[in-house]
Amino acid sequence: MTDPARENDQNGPAIRRDLPPAAEAMARRRIAAAGGRAQAALLWERVWPLIVPILCTVGVFLILSWLGIWTALPELARFGLLGLFGTILLFLALRFRHVAWPGPDEALARVARQSGEAHRPAVAFDDPLSHPTEDELTLALWRAHRLRLLERLQQLKAGWPAPGMNRRDPYALRFLVPLLLLVTFIAAGPDRGGRLADAVRPTTIMAEAAPRIDAWVTPPAYTGHPPIFLTGDVNRPVAAESERAITVPQGSTVTIRMPDTADLGVTALTKDGRPVPLDVAPADKAGPTGAPAERRLTLVGDSTVRIDRNGTTMMGWSFAVTPDEPPKISPTREPGATASGSLSLAYSVSDDYGVVSAKGLIVNADPTTGDGARPLVEAPELPLNLPRLRMREGTGETIRDLSAHPWAGAKVRMTLVATDEMNQTGESAPIEFVLPARRFNNPLARAVVEQRRTLALDANKAGYVAMALDAITVDPSKFQQDGVYLSLRAAYHRLTGARDDADLVSVVDFLWEIALGIEDGDLSLAAQDLRQAQEALRKAIENNASDAELEKAMQDLRAAMDKYLQALAEQAQKNPQANQQAANPNAQMLRPEDLQKMLDQIENLAKTGSKEAAQQMLSELQQMMENLEAGRSQQAQQQQGQQGEMNQALDKLGEMIRRQQELMDKTFKMDPDTDGSGAEQQPMTPQERQQALDALRKGQQDLAQALQDLQKQMEGQGMKPDGKLGQAGRSMGEATDQLGQGQPGQAVGPQGEALQALRDGARSLAEQMARQNGTGTQPGTGTARGQGQDPLGRRQQSRGTDLGSSVKVPDAIDTQRAREILDAIRKRLGDAARPLIERDYLERLLEPY
Repeated sequence: MTDPARENDQNGPAIRRDLPPAAEAMARRRIAAAGGRAQAALLWERVWPLIVPILCTVGVFLILSWLGIWTALPELARFGLLGLFGTILLFLALRFRHVAWPGPDEALARVARQSGEAHRPAVAFDDPLSHPTEDELTLALWRAHRLRLLERLQQLKAGWPAPGMNRRDPYALRFLVPLLLLVTFIAAGPDRGGRLADAVRPTTIMAEAAPRIDAWVTPPAYTGHPPIFLTGDVNRPVAAESERAITVPQGSTVTIRMPDTADLGVTALTKDGRPVPLDVAPADKAGPTGAPAERRLTLVGDSTVRIDRNGTTMMGWSFAVTPDEPPKISPTREPGATASGSLSLAYSVSDDYGVVSAKGLIVNADPTTGDGARPLVEAPELPLNLPRLRMREGTGETIRDLSAHPWAGAKVRMTLVATDEMNQTGESAPIEFVLPARRFNNPLARAVVEQRRTLALDANKAGYVAMALDAITVDPSKFQQDGVYLSLRAAYHRLTGARDDADLVSVVDFLWEIALGIEDGDLSLAAQDLRQAQEALRKAIENNASDAELEKAMQDLRAAMDKYLQALAEQAQKNPQANQQAANPNAQMLRPEDLQKMLDQIENLAKTGSKEAAQQMLSELQQMMENLEAGRSQQAQQQQGQQGEMNQALDKLGEMIRRQQELMDKTFKMDPDTDGSGAEQQPMTPQERQQALDALRKGQQDLAQALQDLQKQMEGQGMKPDGKLGQAGRSMGEATDQLGQGQPGQAVGPQGEALQALRDGARSLAEQMARQNGTGTQPGTGTARGQGQDPLGRRQQSRGTDLGSSVKVPDAIDTQRAREILDAIRKRLGDAARPLIERDYLERLLEPY
């Protein structure tokens, strides 16, 4: 038979299938694996010499970056070095174009070399017979040859790559790069990323040190706002100005301190783009070049400030300016006159940062003076008292004695003016009124004062005033004192012989002294000197005078006070009848010791710098003297009708207080919880108890109706009952409801509240009557004595109505109530079933008894 392998293929294939198929496949896998390893080794040997220069170049770049070389190089050198690195890397990358992929033959040749086997088994395994043959011996030899090759294929090797770096780098410089990389990596620390970015980061002028710039805003001191520092975290680009404007008060000063060099500049613009000039304080010429200089700008409106360097904006700010509003002032009531003739003004002031001063501007509005009038005396100055310096909002009151001014008694027009720290002024609406004047009881004194005012308001009427004085003195026999007649004649001759306005002004002053002498002699002159001394001290305190000036002003005030009190005592001795008539048991007692004590306190406060407290106490002293003057000049005739009506109202309130007290006592006894029935009374049947409750309810209801009628009557007579009486009426109504529900215990509380409210309302009515009579309490003068009390506060017999508010000895009903309360406490204490805490409390209540 014929071999099937040979019949299928007469050339090589039949001969190669002499090995088993599995062995044939395994052999070829071994050859392919060895060839693949050989190709990889060959490729690495060709590529690695090209990769090493690239890695070394990148390593050198990292080493230089981590050493911080980029920040030390100029801009041109930095970009030049970066370009060199890029060129080298590009050149080294282009060398990869000449790298050829190893072929199969090259791989098998490397396997043959690295394996060291004879006859190159990897290559010889694929060799065929040179000539087909049927010789059995030849075929047997061929099969033996291939079996031996198959055994040798297990020893195939590709070998490790050998790129030959030692030949290319005999000094091993390539190993220096990793070492330096490690050292610089550690040295750079957390700044590694930033130093790498410095190689390509656009830089400003960094070779020079950045200039030191300090900027801040100083608001005006009176605003109380702290300075605002602009440099540091607050600075920002000009682009953000519109979004983050800095709000500052008007008048704030922007100060910029920076080197005085040509490359730095400051630009200030208003909201509409107009430039704003800056005040420049140059640097010290003796100092080094570029020493700091200050530039200042006062902000009046919304502005923008920029700092430029070589045309580039470094920083900038936008300011939103809050305007300083002008102050406001307005009177809270019409100008009035005190009992002594002084001008009294009450007003309210307000300002966003506080008012520093206020005054009243007075102009003549008397219709009797024509347009061509020539006043001899200027309008009186009227500085206003402020409740507190730089007060933002409040009310004030000023009392000025202008009765001695020649314009007193004339119709004037006054405007209140307030001034703030920026010298802005606010004005009130003009007010027309008659300037208060002193009331003269003597007809001759009134005539002299009238002529004095006519002369002061119009010098052109000097001849008319001279004729009036001549007519007054036409009959010397009508004058009780020759000195008055001679003074008036002297005034007449001085008036007719006047050569200028100064002579006429002296006649004006002389006529005032004559009128005071006619009225009550030295007392009026002493009162005038006292007012002048008070005004001088007030100005000294307001102007922060020295201790010597304050001491002199205090001495003058003490001397004027002593002179006034002495004149007052002398007048009382000369006219004891008038003094007795003016005496009022409710009038306040003012002792010289009290005045001396107040003067000492004013002096101490002024010298220690307590300006506002000293001014306040001086105002209180002035008010006290005004009250004293008012009490002295007030006549015995008072408004008897209104006083009688108030007395009747007080009497009715006293009766109501008595009735309410009785109702409360009876209601208290009706409460079973208080054991008010006691052992002294017989127990009541339910019918009797209900009748008693109905009587109490009817009595309480009638009393509430009587109180309501009294309130309407008082309002109809012009009296102003306060809310206490209304509260008493509500409490009475609540007590009536409780009694109607048969709950006397719940009615006692509202009855007590009604009783106390009645007492408070009656006391308020008594104080109101005292104020209308000029005997009430005034600011700074202490408390007036109660109605119908002696100087020690004790109740006078048969005077006034007892309002139940004075201290009194307990009467029988009070004693009985106390006894009933004690009996009730003892009864509850004897109940063993009560809690221990309640019994302890009851024992403490009984300890004082």
